[in-house]
Amino acid sequence: MTTNNLITFAEALWQSGIVPALLILAISWASERFTRNKRLTNLLGIAEAVVKWAEVTFDGGQLQKAQAIKSMTDYLIKADKAHLFTAKQIDEAIEWAVGKMKEAEK
Repeated sequence: MTTNNLITFAEALWQSGIVPALLILAISWASERFTRNKRLTNLLGIAEAVVKWAEVTFDGGQLQKAQAIKSMTDYLIKADKAHLFTAKQIDEAIEWAVGKMKEAEK
């Protein structure tokens, strides 16, 4: 295939709408992925702050974890972001923050 044929083929794909549609899909996928990563990063930041607060405020155990989850959920509800995360994601964020805190203590 010569260069002229490739250019003609690319022009035909562009004019048929296939290439623009693929570009729109690629941009939308990349945007969604970036947004999701940004949301999870924010969730982990909130989890760190909540775990530090719960560590200082409560003696430990299930009460400490329950209060951390409640505090985090309350914050997300006030910020109108609660619908973006599942209970499992919140629990995993709390566990991650606890693990990170324990690593820092070593």
